[in-house]
Amino acid sequence: MEIIDNLTENEILYKFIDNPWEGVFFIDENKIIRYINHSVVRYNRIPREDIIGHSIYHKFKNLILDVENIERVLEKKRYEPLTYIKIGEISFIGSKTPVYRDNVFVGVFCRYISIDAKDVGRILDQTWIDILAGVQVKDIMSTVYQTLLELNSYKDEFKKQHTAQVSVQNIIGDTPIMVALKKKILMISDSPSTVLITGESGTGKELFAQAIHYHGERSPHPFVKVNCAAIPENLLESELFGYEEGAFTGARKTGKMGKFELANKGTIFLDEIGDMPLLMQTKLLRVLQEKEINRLGSEKTVTVDVRVVTATNKNLYSLVKAGLFREDLYYRINVVQIHVPPLRERKPDILKIADYLIRELNKDLKLSILGITEEAKKLLVYYSWPGNIRELRNVLESAMNFCSGSMIDMGTFQYLYRTEGIQTTTDKVVLKEEIGKAEKNKLISILAQCGGRRKQAATMMNISKSTLYRLMKKHDLL
Repeated sequence: MEIIDNLTENEILYKFIDNPWEGVFFIDENKIIRYINHSVVRYNRIPREDIIGHSIYHKFKNLILDVENIERVLEKKRYEPLTYIKIGEISFIGSKTPVYRDNVFVGVFCRYISIDAKDVGRILDQTWIDILAGVQVKDIMSTVYQTLLELNSYKDEFKKQHTAQVSVQNIIGDTPIMVALKKKILMISDSPSTVLITGESGTGKELFAQAIHYHGERSPHPFVKVNCAAIPENLLESELFGYEEGAFTGARKTGKMGKFELANKGTIFLDEIGDMPLLMQTKLLRVLQEKEINRLGSEKTVTVDVRVVTATNKNLYSLVKAGLFREDLYYRINVVQIHVPPLRERKPDILKIADYLIRELNKDLKLSILGITEEAKKLLVYYSWPGNIRELRNVLESAMNFCSGSMIDMGTFQYLYRTEGIQTTTDKVVLKEEIGKAEKNKLISILAQCGGRRKQAATMMNISKSTLYRLMKKHDLL
């Protein structure tokens, strides 16, 4: 027929999937709704984002979905053609087809059409009838399934890359400074205000950015990370704002969506914001103020709803005074400031973090290290860790590679010997003296903070009162 000749294969597929009267769902093997067409949105009057990603058991308002029949197909993996369904006062004809990829069951493809009188007259679209008459549905369904599966695969990959998976419970540390910091994150998580996270390199600033997004109302939407220091200056604008076809030599023919568009309704995390070039700072300020972007090579303005979280290990105020960072941008991103303390300021957390890292490194290195000897633990606590958690991980990984037993001992921490200038021939004597001094100084500091109250000091050090008494006697503090 003439109408068929004038349509491409993709246009025909699109009309089958997104025709104006048939509701289409794809539900994966875990009973999660992964795809719906526009008809589902229009007919049920429910936003797409309120349906996609939810279980079929979710309490949707007025959504047409015959859960019982879907469960049966998911369980039996058997095709159900032309099933009569009545949901409330509305009657439907539905079909459900098990979907396989590489011979592995991946979900169910569901199609619904209303047969109520008020809908029948509306749906008899002549274009659709002509297509039905000229095309064998069975012949193209496998292509439709493949298209849906690939689309779903891309969505899953995007979600995996752009999802915050860290909550405050996942952040290791129960020292007073960390407890206060976690409470602060929970307080500001729902706020739309911009956040500046400061802290030395290696302190884990990204984890705190993820936690802010994870606990906020934007958590169902993307968390998009950008390292401003890792992207060449000439590419940063197109990376953040995207570009149109022909915007520059080598640009994709289809153009590209920028990070701000990808993060729409979610959060964008701009790491190393202190390394952003001045020209890009000006353009970022405009986005923050007007909530609009322009793709490179386009005059069209795109509105974006994005919460901005930034991080830096530099002193931005000093950069402002030196003319290297815009003062107006500094005040715009520094609405809420979160400071992540260095490891040396929360030493009671060091061994807890080390235990966690050893478990993770065991998986990567295929080892079965059980822990750290008591003597080696003292060395970890004594060391100042200028590289923070990142350095701690590297030291542990190095030690685990040279560990011949089930416990990491002093002999495997060659890196720390070199760094601290400790000679291996006299290391035990020197180290014992240094650890003793550090232990005494720490004890004096905590007792001073507590006004000499031993019970409070013991609680802060996470030790018993009898252990505190023994330490005070050891260091002549009684």
